[in-house]
Amino acid sequence: MKKIILIFSVLAVMSCKQEEKPTYSIIDGTVENNTADNVVIRGNSIETKLPIDGSGGFSDTVHIKNDGFYEMYIGRERTGIYLEKGKNLSVTVNADGFDETIKYSGDLANTNNLLASKFLWEEQNTDYKELYTLDENSFLERVDQRQKSLDSLYLTSNIANEVFNNALQDEDSYSKAILIENYSDAHSYFMGKEDYKVSDNFYDQVKGINYKDTVAYRNSVAYQNLLNAHFNRLVSEETAKNPDGNETLLYLKKVDAALPNGYAKDKIMSSYLQFGLKADASLDEAYTIYKESNPNAENLAKITGHYNKLKSITVGSPSPTFNYENHKGGTTSLADLKGKYVYIDVWATWCGPCIREIPSLKEMEKDYGDKNVQFVSISIDEPKDYDKWKAMVSEKELVGIQLIADNNWKSKFVEDYAILGIPRFILLDPEGNIVSSDAPRPSDSQLRKTFDELM
Repeated sequence: MKKIILIFSVLAVMSCKQEEKPTYSIIDGTVENNTADNVVIRGNSIETKLPIDGSGGFSDTVHIKNDGFYEMYIGRERTGIYLEKGKNLSVTVNADGFDETIKYSGDLANTNNLLASKFLWEEQNTDYKELYTLDENSFLERVDQRQKSLDSLYLTSNIANEVFNNALQDEDSYSKAILIENYSDAHSYFMGKEDYKVSDNFYDQVKGINYKDTVAYRNSVAYQNLLNAHFNRLVSEETAKNPDGNETLLYLKKVDAALPNGYAKDKIMSSYLQFGLKADASLDEAYTIYKESNPNAENLAKITGHYNKLKSITVGSPSPTFNYENHKGGTTSLADLKGKYVYIDVWATWCGPCIREIPSLKEMEKDYGDKNVQFVSISIDEPKDYDKWKAMVSEKELVGIQLIADNNWKSKFVEDYAILGIPRFILLDPEGNIVSSDAPRPSDSQLRKTFDELM
């Protein structure tokens, strides 16, 4: 009898093993007019690169932990996809018309073609500037109407996959909440109302959202974006009440208090600190909050390296130096500018926000150029854009000393200042010491106050 029971047990185990799904999904496809090296699949705690061959083809297995939504990047283009263990997905797309041409076949064709239709609909029907300039009631009505239109699209697709449909419903609830969380700041920005506040019951729309769902955070990019929007909104509300509050510290403290130690807290904090950690009075406290939150060792090492670099460019420290080509000929070094305050603009010809600061920068030099301050612009354009830089400086009649760095993003001056995004502005004193390694932009009224106090 025992032998019979044992045989049945072994058969049961074998049967269970046979029914287990593979831990991967097979993805292949072709990219016309391709310029990218890889297809990147990201989400659900994974990031996988699928090499693209010379004819635009790619094929590989993607090991996934969970069925669900992922993001697929091809060059600068991005779209959402749905993957399941043991299922294959084939993709064809023209890089010159990405959203309009992407098509799927294979086991997951229906669900992914629906997602492609959804992304295209959102691209064609969502004008964020127009949406966020609406008053509260009109905005909420538009958001509800947007969801009804998407629901109609889903009905015509007639997807029978219940797991997918439930996941899609969750994603849509997160996307709606993101729009609502961003409304106050976006409306204030587009309407030019710095002191704008929503009505007391505005956020009743998102009361049903669980902002502490660490499982959803692992499985959903939309939920990750929602938490970022949520904590940024809470910080904005706090700084509106107390303008002297430090945004980095407020953000870290709110995340630290809201979430348990673990993956979600670590990813939110470490991602924020890549740009949010500043060489200012908050540096040590911000680093300590993160260090004491029991972070992942790899992320802690990255943030520690960033922290150590920032420690060397705090207020009063000697500035990293440069000696770069001058648009007018020859080279100019930081030592050549000793004796004056130096306001440095790190920019590039391809950077839209940089270009938008030019009129304000010209006004600042007009008003302060005859005082003890030298305006310096350092381009980090690549060698291929050298002639474009030369032409733009002349055509736009850019002011101050115009220089170009010797190795774009990899230039020592840029790396020493831990510059990860531009435009970036730096203010030095007449001795070449740092007044601010992340100074206000020319369009920020605070810059005039700073100059007036110094001079």
